[in-house]
Amino acid sequence: MNRFVILLLLPLSVFTACTDNAGGDDDGPLLPSFDRRAMLTSWADEVILPAHRDFGSSVTALSQAGDAFRAAPDQATLATLQSSFKAAYLSFQRLDPFILGEGEILRFREQANTYPTDIALIADNVATDGVNFDLPSNTAAQGFPALEYLLYGTTETLLNEPAYQDYFMALVTRLQDLNAQVLDHWESGYREVYIQNDGNSATASIDRTVNDYIFYYERFLRAGKVGIPAGIFSDDPLPDRVEARYAGYSKALFQEALLATQQFFTEQGLKQYLDALEVRRDGAFLSEQIADQFAEISRASAQQLDSYEEMVSTDNESMLRLYDELQKLVVLLKVDMLQALSINVDYVDADGD
Repeated sequence: MNRFVILLLLPLSVFTACTDNAGGDDDGPLLPSFDRRAMLTSWADEVILPAHRDFGSSVTALSQAGDAFRAAPDQATLATLQSSFKAAYLSFQRLDPFILGEGEILRFREQANTYPTDIALIADNVATDGVNFDLPSNTAAQGFPALEYLLYGTTETLLNEPAYQDYFMALVTRLQDLNAQVLDHWESGYREVYIQNDGNSATASIDRTVNDYIFYYERFLRAGKVGIPAGIFSDDPLPDRVEARYAGYSKALFQEALLATQQFFTEQGLKQYLDALEVRRDGAFLSEQIADQFAEISRASAQQLDSYEEMVSTDNESMLRLYDELQKLVVLLKVDMLQALSINVDYVDADGD
C-alpha cells in the first residue's frame, strides 16, 4: 500500500468557501465554491512532503546498509544492501511524479534516475578524485541506475574493491543531499507560497502541478518505462533502455509509479473537482473513465514479466499493448481533463503524439 497517499476524507461539501485566489491573475474559476486552496494543502501535506520524508528515510536506511557492507563486504551484508536499495528505489517511484519547485531547479529527477547508466563513465569516476556530480556530464553516472549497476552488474568488483564501495556511498550521499535540499526548501516557506498560489492561471500552483503530473506520466512513465524500450520511438525495440536492467525488477518500479499517479488522481482531489464540475465525456463522468483506464493499465501490467528487458526481448507485443493502454490515458488526462479544468498545456512533448 502506498504509505504517503492518504485519502482526502473531507466530503465535497467542505469545499465551499471561495478563496482570495492569491496566486491568480485570472480568477474566473469554473466552480467558485470549490476550495482550490484546500486541495493544494492536501497535495502539499499529504502527498509531496510525506513523499520527500519517506524517501529521505529510505535513503538513510540505504546509507546505513552501505556502511555495514563497506565495514564487512560479504554475501550477507550485500543481500541487506540490495534489499535496502530496492526499498529506496520504490520510494523514489512514489516521489518522482511530484518533484516541484527546488527539485526542478536542482534537476533532482535527472540526477536520481537517468538510465541507461554510463558504465564507462562510472569506471572513470571511480578512478578520479573529487568527482563533481553537479556537472551535467555526470548525470548518467549517478543516481539509482548507477547504484543498481554497481550492486547487480559488477557485484564481485563491489565486494572486493574499496574504491567502488566508496563511489557507491558517494552516490547514496548525493541522493540524501539533493532530497534534503528540496525538503528544506518546502519546509522553510515554499509550502505556504505553494498553497496560497491557488488562482486559476498558468503560473498558479494547480495549473503547474497538474501540468507536471501529466508531463511525468507522459514522458517518464509511459515513454521512459515502456515506450522507448518497446521501440515506439525507434526502428527496433531497445531492451538495454529499460529501468532496473541489472536488478531485473522493472515491473515492480513501473507498478509503484503507476499506483502513485493513480492515487493522486482518485484520492487527492482531481477526481472530486471533475465530479463537482459534472464533467462528462460521451455521457459518462470523465473521472470514472479515467479511473477505469488506470485499472486497464494495471491489468495489462499484470501480464508482464518482472524484467522488462526480458519482456521486450521475448514478447514485445505485450509491451506494445501496455503502451497502447497508457496512451489512451494520455488523451483523457492531457486533452479532456485539462480542457474541463481550463488548464493550458505548458510543455512541449517531443515524441510526436
